[in-house]
Amino acid sequence: MKIVIFSDSHGDVETMCGVVEKEKPDMIIYLGDGIEDAEQLNERYSDIQMIKILGNVDSKKEEEWIKFAEICGKRFIMTHGHIFINEFKNYQQTDENRITSRNNMLKIMAENNADILLHGHTHDPYINKIPMPERICWIMNPGSISRIEGIFKPTYGILKINESGTLEWRFIEVD
Repeated sequence: MKIVIFSDSHGDVETMCGVVEKEKPDMIIYLGDGIEDAEQLNERYSDIQMIKILGNVDSKKEEEWIKFAEICGKRFIMTHGHIFINEFKNYQQTDENRITSRNNMLKIMAENNADILLHGHTHDPYINKIPMPERICWIMNPGSISRIEGIFKPTYGILKINESGTLEWRFIEVD
């Protein structure tokens, strides 16, 4: 299974469409901040399964802030991430709130026996491999797919889940 992971499109539907055309995924996961963009993408590619999460700028709609799913035998938690990251009401990340945010994410993963937590919000792509006694867990942020903000190149994530259950992760910068 090939999954494309987007976050923080902020009005940039066309960049996501270009990625979908290039990658030809089996599934799309959208992690918020541009839910209308995700809905347009879903209409255009209705044959591709999509999971959509609200972000903090999407908060006018009523929907869950966190979704849970099992995909190819892996337990996922998907969230925009602001409920973990912005508890300090300060967007600038410090070592203290990064540690607290990570601990909160690890706590919800443990409580829900999750293998993978996906989030956005910070526009900064990263992946953490977390060795647990019984398995390896992952926290991943694909960065922002938006060209509109112009600070960084747009990025997205690819997750391949092989038949054996092994995972292949990649980040891709859009030119």
